[in-house]
Amino acid sequence: MKATLKPDFILHSIANEKVLIGAGQQIDFSKMLMLNDTAAWIIAELQKQPATPEELTLRLTEIYDVSQEKAQNDIEELLRHLEEQGIVIIEE
Repeated sequence: MKATLKPDFILHSIANEKVLIGAGQQIDFSKMLMLNDTAAWIIAELQKQPATPEELTLRLTEIYDVSQEKAQNDIEELLRHLEEQGIVIIEE
């Protein structure tokens, strides 16, 4: 499974909060997503290039003090949520 961030989504910092909003045809300020630091990091990584949960897990566990199992479970859950919201595309 590989996740790709759809184009036209922008990560912003507003009042010390990280927010993901749509731009262009995707713009809908009623659907802004407030992100914690980890979710914002994952979005930033996906802005660079598509990635698998395993790739993201490896990089995340190098930065944060979290077990590989917990990190992978959290990443997979976040990616499913982002897919449901139409923010990422998941390809098998």
